[in-house]
Amino acid sequence: MAEVTHERRRFPRVPIVREAPAVELPVSATVQLVDISQTGVLLSSTQLLGVGRRARLRTRVGSDPLAVQVEVRRVAPASRTTPGSWRLGAEFVGMDEESQRKIDRFLKTEA
Repeated sequence: MAEVTHERRRFPRVPIVREAPAVELPVSATVQLVDISQTGVLLSSTQLLGVGRRARLRTRVGSDPLAVQVEVRRVAPASRTTPGSWRLGAEFVGMDEESQRKIDRFLKTEA
């Protein structure tokens, strides 16, 4: 005879049916900042991030902390001699004025 189990949840669960995942788990990756411009960055990473992937980039520009949203626009192998290393071209997305000023100030002092 089959065992009967009793539901212990207070509220029923409803399955979600979608063609594509609507939820993305954040992934932490250590990257090296290769260069920076007013519109984006070039990163070096051992973790491959696909084109279109968005991430929160936290770094310092000069003495100023910077936390900005970027979107990966280009991915290429770092070199033939370093397998498993990637160059990621990323564009700033929705950057606030203060972050833009920090980058502008840094670019003026380093140029």
